[in-house]
Amino acid sequence: MKRLPIGLHIRPMQNTDYHSIYRLYRQLIGKGNYCSEETFARIFKSFFEKQDREAFVADVQEQVIGFVTLYYLDVFHRSGQIASIQELIVTEEFRGRGVGKSLVEFVKLKLKERHCRGLEVATDLWENGAKSFYEHCGFSGKSILIGN
Repeated sequence: MKRLPIGLHIRPMQNTDYHSIYRLYRQLIGKGNYCSEETFARIFKSFFEKQDREAFVADVQEQVIGFVTLYYLDVFHRSGQIASIQELIVTEEFRGRGVGKSLVEFVKLKLKERHCRGLEVATDLWENGAKSFYEHCGFSGKSILIGN
């Protein structure tokens, strides 16, 4: 069993998390094609203005070590609202310690509160390690049903 970091706390993202989230986003994208900081700032701000998305951070001793973003959609194939994880990252120092799984479990509880019917994940890394992580979190393929 993996040991969670002592003092792990998951909470809604706040405006003051901007620089930490931007740092993690750059880590997620790596050397890939990331958006400009101006675009990032616009998207970051939208999480506080729109009802169709949420973001949560994992922190230890007030240091942000991970985050997850959710977008909500009404879809025919689930007969209602689902959520889509668009980004989930844990800083390298804390990977393999249950932080990512804790973020997913936290999200599942939030989705039950919102009466969502399912959770899907969008990832370009499906065949490069992310697949086994999401399967370990209960996903079948790129989705999971949420019981109400």
